[in-house]
Amino acid sequence: MHKNLRKTLAIILSTSVVTIGACISNIKNIYADSNSTINICYDNSYENIIESEQRKIAYITIDDGPSKYTDTIINTLNKYGAKATFFMIDRNMKTYPEQVKNIINNGNTAGFHSVSHDIHELYKSNVSAKKEFDQNKETFHDITNLESNIIRLPYGSKPYTPTKSYEMLVEAGYKLWDWDLDTQDWKSNSVQIVENVKRYTENKKEVIILIHEKKQTVEALDGILKHLTEQGYDIIPIEQDQQPQNFWIGNLYK
Repeated sequence: MHKNLRKTLAIILSTSVVTIGACISNIKNIYADSNSTINICYDNSYENIIESEQRKIAYITIDDGPSKYTDTIINTLNKYGAKATFFMIDRNMKTYPEQVKNIINNGNTAGFHSVSHDIHELYKSNVSAKKEFDQNKETFHDITNLESNIIRLPYGSKPYTPTKSYEMLVEAGYKLWDWDLDTQDWKSNSVQIVENVKRYTENKKEVIILIHEKKQTVEALDGILKHLTEQGYDIIPIEQDQQPQNFWIGNLYK
């Protein structure tokens, strides 16, 4: 009786060691015919972890549109299989409604960038910023019959935004995004813009790039996308259900 018990325990222990070893080693199909436990134990979670750790992500965020440049920007993005996030001003949505639709129809994300683009108007009262983004939402819905809660405050969420204004935006369900790479395209030529991206993406796993709908930026976009693609970045849009990254939360990539 004791001999049989010892023999059974030995078999169980031996099988367990083999199973654990197979899982740790991440070896597929070893002893697949004789020990199905190994196949059950193995999955691709280890590979998924490695892939996640190695993945590089670039969010291209485009302020101040839509504009006469929007369609060209979208065509350049499509050339590289890239998608972006457009933070749009209210009057520009009304002026370029077909471009708003084009943004969505090509798989990009639409976000909002206020009505006034003026910090004195935005923060005139605790509720004025929220009211501007509510108007953005209404204009966007009128054009597309869709909703969005992704926003960017003009000049960033700090240092100008009062605490109460920020809190009211968050309470209303808005997801506020800043950036960690300012291309300074408003004062740079196309060559300088590309060089800024090359310099500041070095050794970064994730980056949120700020650009604007300007002539020199449109000229630089192909070079930006070429560099990011060559460096192995997935160039993807911000999703509606994503955790926002901004200066208040302090969770931008360093």
